[in-house]
Amino acid sequence: MKTILLAISGSIAFYKAYELISMFRKEDFKVKVLLSNGALKFASRLSFEALSDAVLCEENETWTSENNHIDFSKDCDLILFAPASVNSINKLALGIADTLFIQTLIATKAPLIIAPAANTRMYLHFSTQNSLELLRKNKALIIEPISKTLACKEEGIGALASIETIFHITKRELLKKSFWQGKKVIITGGGTKEKIDDVRFVGNFSSGKMAKALSDAFYFLGADVVFLSSLSFDTPYECKEFCSSAELKNLLQEYEEADFLLMAAAVADFSLEAQKGKLKKKDYPEGLKLELKPNEDLLANVSFKGKKIGFKMEFDKERALYNAKTALEEKKLDMICLNVLGEQNNFNSELNQLSFITKDKCVTSELLSKKELGFIVAEFCELL
Repeated sequence: MKTILLAISGSIAFYKAYELISMFRKEDFKVKVLLSNGALKFASRLSFEALSDAVLCEENETWTSENNHIDFSKDCDLILFAPASVNSINKLALGIADTLFIQTLIATKAPLIIAPAANTRMYLHFSTQNSLELLRKNKALIIEPISKTLACKEEGIGALASIETIFHITKRELLKKSFWQGKKVIITGGGTKEKIDDVRFVGNFSSGKMAKALSDAFYFLGADVVFLSSLSFDTPYECKEFCSSAELKNLLQEYEEADFLLMAAAVADFSLEAQKGKLKKKDYPEGLKLELKPNEDLLANVSFKGKKIGFKMEFDKERALYNAKTALEEKKLDMICLNVLGEQNNFNSELNQLSFITKDKCVTSELLSKKELGFIVAEFCELL
């Protein structure tokens, strides 16, 4: 279990720390809270004790337990300073350890993330900017504030970055692995839509959830992720949308030099010649006949220099493994991930079970959340 030290200074944005703690705890991270004297003017120690694993401030400082500036952060994997006030930023940068709060931040070698929150003029003041630059030079990661109407009613930069942004960056820093840093990973997801006319299409039931879970996992592990999706998702990494298989093909051609391609998109096996406008029901009293033609196998034909991983969905348990192994060979894949649909892992389910198949082995997972499986897929990719 990773441990985060959340340092909260005296800012009107202090209340957002409650949501951050909740998000980290839901992810099974241990959260310890460090409160400045300024933060205690806005909130009580008790409110943070109710949500976190431990709290340190000048009210409960002691040398009879770990509640002191030397011991409190010893087991912490990362320091998240959010919200960070101008006063505390400048003191930390210059090593002015005249409070328990700054003393504790200085007494640790854990990686440091800082999310400032301040009035625009205070944030842009040369002293603050010089301090932030000094902290950057000493390997602190700064999450830039955003522009909006501030608590002082002024419009400008200085508002705390979104909770989601802070959470995603912090989780990535905690989980990143050296193997994935600098690696570009392309992941496709969702079902293609092959147009019948300008209002109708032939598609499938793919939810894109497995592809989204894969993209999240590789991002948090430190990879440079590009998610090509037929569905809209809010992501902390680059996401490009497509509709048809032809559009997906065009996007894939942009990433021939990437390190890994995970083709989880459900590409239609058939396409058709789309009609202009909207077909009228009255013009087809005996019904509409569609002529479907075999679609191009994108995974087999795409030009790609890195590792190619396919995903195959089957209903027939008896033939599933044979079909997957055949696809592995015919499409010249490095690995194929097979899932056989059942009652618990049907379309739109949060659960799935995958068999990881390479030319010399086959390993099948338990029925797990797609979120868990995303990280397991990454582990198998490291072995290719």
